[in-house]
Amino acid sequence: MTKLQINIDRLKHNLLEVGQIANSGEKGYTRLAYSKEEKAAIEWLKQKLANLSLSVKQDRLGNTFGRLGDVDQPAICFGSHLDTVPEGGLYDGALGVIMGLECLQTLIESGYKPEIPLELITFVGEEANPLGGTFGSRSIAGLIKHSNKFEKKLQSLNFTWDDVVSVLKKPTDYLCYLELHIEQGALLETNDKKVGIVTSIAGILRLSIRVDGKASHSGTTPMNMRKDALLDAAKLIQAVNSIAIDAGGDIVATVGEITASPNLANVVPGQAELMIEIRGSNWGEMKTVEEKIRKWMLENIDAEVSIAVEKQPNALTESIQKCIEEVCKTRNTSYKYMFSGANHDANSLTSITDVGMIFVPSKAGLSHHPDEFTSWLDIEIGANVMLKTILSLCRKYTE
Repeated sequence: MTKLQINIDRLKHNLLEVGQIANSGEKGYTRLAYSKEEKAAIEWLKQKLANLSLSVKQDRLGNTFGRLGDVDQPAICFGSHLDTVPEGGLYDGALGVIMGLECLQTLIESGYKPEIPLELITFVGEEANPLGGTFGSRSIAGLIKHSNKFEKKLQSLNFTWDDVVSVLKKPTDYLCYLELHIEQGALLETNDKKVGIVTSIAGILRLSIRVDGKASHSGTTPMNMRKDALLDAAKLIQAVNSIAIDAGGDIVATVGEITASPNLANVVPGQAELMIEIRGSNWGEMKTVEEKIRKWMLENIDAEVSIAVEKQPNALTESIQKCIEEVCKTRNTSYKYMFSGANHDANSLTSITDVGMIFVPSKAGLSHHPDEFTSWLDIEIGANVMLKTILSLCRKYTE
């Protein structure tokens, strides 16, 4: 098994083929969560898995599983997602799924008979969507909270709360989870490293803000008599940026979503709504930033704030990190330990099993964009590291 290598030509063919299953817009790849395109991509994958004589299952939410080996024993699992952001790139999510498929096919062709089952998981609804990002993996991990409001959202997509409950996995169902993903940043490229070994995944804290002003005629209201909600929102955005810079470390804060009301050229904005997103690896530091933002608002503007999303940061399993490192050393592959600022399905799985993540370089750090790019050479290197890591984990769990 020491010379076992993935087939990069087949991997490339499969990735490009699944890329064709997308909404045919002018730019990028669009397979939104729960869309006919995402469902078609999953059906494509199910056929590929069936052709390999794997055990193929799909739960009531659409999460799909292809297993090599005993269906009744806890498995080493790996995977990612096939949905995209609007006009996204070829690689985000899909690369991890196609790479998992390639690892299974390579092992099957070599005659490998695993003592421990291997399972490829394709999660639904990883990208932002009405049910919240990483919906499929959070459901499997039992991280979804019931509410009447959420149940209505489920019904709008033809799901029920019973569907969510039905997909729950137990900690005894899996031995570990491994995910390969493009970095979505530029650290690997900047440092000339081929593999990122992820130590932890960022927490996400989103604050929903409503800034109140007073709508009035833009031509008749003097500047010194205005209560412009959008102007106060702009001051808040500047304050968020300054607070995050002062926090240092790996804390980042962003206002990427804002609306003004009534949103007319001849009316001073009477209200503005925006979303503040805070990310970092230390929950205490993230909450401190939140407290400082709240304090600034209380002292400077008329605003209300509520928490929209809370996902705490999670450290990944050290033993799996060391396993990936040893594979890299054996293959003379350069690597870097690093933190993931982006959320992934792997984050959800930390609730029920050991988790590891492998990053491959992203050209110029670009992601969620039609020009997202990872070279085939870097993909081949990452795929072989993943293949060898899976084999190494098999040995670890049979010792």
